[in-house]
Amino acid sequence: MSAFLEKLLKYYDLTYAEYEKLCAKVSKDDLPAASAFFNFTTFINRLETAISNDEQIVVYGDYDADGILATSIVKYAFAKRNKDVFTMIPSRYRDGYGLNTSVVEKFAKRGITLIVTVDNGISQHHAIDYANSLGIDVLVSDHHEIGDELPKAKAILHPELSTLPKVNSCGAYMALLISYGLLGYYDDYLISLAGIATLADMMPLVDRNRTLVKLAIEVINEYQYFPLIKLNDSTFIDETSLSMRIAPKINALGRLSQNYEANVLVEYFTTSDVKRHYEIANYIEKVYLERKKMSKAETLSDEEVKNPALVLISDELEGVLGLIAQNYVLEYNKPAFIFTESSEDPALLKGSVRSRAGFNVVDAFTYLQDYIIASGGHPEAGGLTIRKADFKAFAKEVQEYAKQHPLVKVPEKYLEVTIDEITPENFEMINRLSPFGHKFKTPLLFVSPLHFIKYAYSRDGQHVITLLPSGIKLIAFYMADESKNPLNIGFTAIFVQSEFRGRKTIELRIKEFLTE
Repeated sequence: MSAFLEKLLKYYDLTYAEYEKLCAKVSKDDLPAASAFFNFTTFINRLETAISNDEQIVVYGDYDADGILATSIVKYAFAKRNKDVFTMIPSRYRDGYGLNTSVVEKFAKRGITLIVTVDNGISQHHAIDYANSLGIDVLVSDHHEIGDELPKAKAILHPELSTLPKVNSCGAYMALLISYGLLGYYDDYLISLAGIATLADMMPLVDRNRTLVKLAIEVINEYQYFPLIKLNDSTFIDETSLSMRIAPKINALGRLSQNYEANVLVEYFTTSDVKRHYEIANYIEKVYLERKKMSKAETLSDEEVKNPALVLISDELEGVLGLIAQNYVLEYNKPAFIFTESSEDPALLKGSVRSRAGFNVVDAFTYLQDYIIASGGHPEAGGLTIRKADFKAFAKEVQEYAKQHPLVKVPEKYLEVTIDEITPENFEMINRLSPFGHKFKTPLLFVSPLHFIKYAYSRDGQHVITLLPSGIKLIAFYMADESKNPLNIGFTAIFVQSEFRGRKTIELRIKEFLTE
């Protein structure tokens, strides 16, 4: 066993046998049996009855990538059974999240007798009760937190309602399970959609989630599904392609759709019309570029930057507030509360919050509860609604709370290596452990000493671009000046594989220069 592999095993706290198991090829047989889910048979039997009786069925999803892909998976599976179903991706601005009584009433008027929820439904008790009263059955597939009581649905598919390990899986994973029930097998294309959703929804890449994403990357690279390759702008697919190129484009349409434009994505992922693929892909790209432009954090005044937290009102749409807040956190290292006028009530402000360790968003909401009309979230991100008239007082209280709860830098775990260990062979040892993602990150390397490296720079002098003896490129974007600091003791970096015109290259991408 090489010294580098020993370091790698220690970094992940793995035995060699565990390492080999994680590196092993996976197959569909490695996905959990459908029988592990308590309500699977009841759920699928109700779908079969609806198909036999030619009932009117609607698949009701959500406006994020997970909900859109979950809806697409179920529609695609029904189509393979020669059953046409209605689908609906709700508008975040008109309908909000989850099934509601208003849409149930519209479904009743259209003669719908069965509603299948994907990526929502587990907390929509009132809407499901209303559907029951109108003689409409509801099948719930969801992965969000279960409350004190389950809704009175005909059947519920949920990761916690199973014999599986307590690992959350996304809404599209549950939709894939539905497709298995309808088709009797796991379709490769639908596996690829569920794999993208798993990464997009930040599911922990362990257990069945890891298996699913590994399968997804394999089948996309093998079959080159046109809708996915088109969004990726490359034939080479890995977890970075899925999470950083494809998923954000899907999310952009859901975030910016004022009405029901996101529904075109379901058509995109389920049609076989290549002309429509081109038309919709161009539209997706246009919206994505617009979203990127809107989400850029503007330069703040010196007065605003002095505050312990950033509390601002924006003119942008609600759907991009979280992205703006996140950009501010990255740039200024402060908690960020970004509000905009509510599209439902001009007397209200809706906001998104992003933070880091040290400033717990949920605890802050408790402290600020006198001003908050509605809120939800987790320690580093959340959403809330306040009255516009309370904004100044609210902002003042946020600053007081932030003074007492500054962000803290959490020490990162490094894999210490020498420059001689930056080789293609050692990259491959790491790459065999892929896919990487939430709860299973690619190793962060700490490289020292630096006196063996003579840096080369880009023509404009802004970037480090240096060819190492091993043939691997050392890249540091906009860090040329930092690389020249005599106090540097090393840098942190990650291995990155890229492809250009069919040629794969390995890069060492510098994240940060460290000084004494």
